[in-house]
Amino acid sequence: GKYDHLKDKPIVTYCTGGIRCEILSAVMLNRGFKEVYQIEGGIVRYGQKYRDSGLWQGALYVFDNRMTLNFSEDAVTLGTCVNCSEKTSQFRDCEGPGCKDLVLLCDECFTDPKNLKCDESHIRGRKKLQQIG
Repeated sequence: GKYDHLKDKPIVTYCTGGIRCEILSAVMLNRGFKEVYQIEGGIVRYGQKYRDSGLWQGALYVFDNRMTLNFSEDAVTLGTCVNCSEKTSQFRDCEGPGCKDLVLLCDECFTDPKNLKCDESHIRGRKKLQQIG
């Protein structure tokens, strides 16, 4: 397969909470990968243990209404606003009908409704709208 050239190299998998890594690790071992490791409990547990003194930097995207999780008040902001390039970790929902894309917008740009409109870069939303009809 596509990653066969990595079968003899140590591989570390990580995911948000660790569940998908369990599945991925088992699949990789079954496909002949020799050394497959995972971060126990996922990035969430890693962040709870090491906070911002570990190797993880910035906010973690999570799959609930919080959208991001910082491991301390000192977390580095790595994202930039798509409108003004100000540093931000704030994901906002696109307001296009059927669009599932998220947009990185700082608080100031978020106040202007035109910044939440669907545009040509929103592939997920466009595919959904094409499927609908």
